[in-house]
Amino acid sequence: MRRIRPFSWFIIIVNLFFLYAIFSGLNETSKSCDGLSGDDLNICQAGTAIGAGIGVFALVFFWVLVDLILLILWIVSNKKARTCPACGRKVKVGKTECEKCGHKFGVQ
Repeated sequence: MRRIRPFSWFIIIVNLFFLYAIFSGLNETSKSCDGLSGDDLNICQAGTAIGAGIGVFALVFFWVLVDLILLILWIVSNKKARTCPACGRKVKVGKTECEKCGHKFGVQ
């Protein structure tokens, strides 16, 4: 089984946080109009629906933005392979010679 990188765990935790924030925010909106009736209840429900929509949109927007930034950082920080300067093939880190073209990495 492959090990999951520590940064991958961080990304999973950030995504779970955003998921929790959306569901807890939506759960709280159902309690905001308790004790009202008639026109006051209708106005409160309409305002709550608009506010919840704006809040969910903002959370999803920031969620996508943070995920894009984390994706770029995750890709850049993945150092399991390097590119051979002679042939362009990916070579595992730790190898001293390219298997395809024979380029030696320690030699200048």
